[in-house]
Amino acid sequence: MPRKQHYQWHQDGQDDSPSAPSRSQRKRDSSALQRLGEALLTLPASTLATMPLSDDLREAVMEWQRLRSHESKRRQAQFIGRLMREEANPEAIREALDELQDKQAADACRFRHLEAWRDALLEADPPQRASLCASYALPSERIPEILDLAAKARNERDNGRPPRAFRALFRLLRDIEAAREPS
Repeated sequence: MPRKQHYQWHQDGQDDSPSAPSRSQRKRDSSALQRLGEALLTLPASTLATMPLSDDLREAVMEWQRLRSHESKRRQAQFIGRLMREEANPEAIREALDELQDKQAADACRFRHLEAWRDALLEADPPQRASLCASYALPSERIPEILDLAAKARNERDNGRPPRAFRALFRLLRDIEAAREPS
């Protein structure tokens, strides 16, 4: 009968249930932390200041942003991955990044919604614009300004002029929407 290897023996007659994660799991965890560190690299300094990072990690990310050489950036990213593995609370960083991504997704959705409002106002005939303003529940004191900007923006678009009123209409709708939302 072949000799058993030492890893095949069970301690105290129990099943082999290792308390430490396997090598593959440790590698997956390490790669996940590396990707988390790479997600930090593109954040602006103002956002990095609000993130729950250690000082060493924050400095390493700022250093990566200053570097220009591809190879030096690659090495610095590897170093950031090592710092992420040493980080005391990587879950707090992950949660902060998730909140940031959720906020960005909500902002993008709000932006598309406002663009749809503006486009609907431009495509509508002048008599339909007033009913659109009412259906969007826009403030009645702002409706004449909205109707005027919508007419000017449509005229600009039809005549190939610069989109000044087009942009002004978007800013006005954005300001109205911001005034509605509770802070």
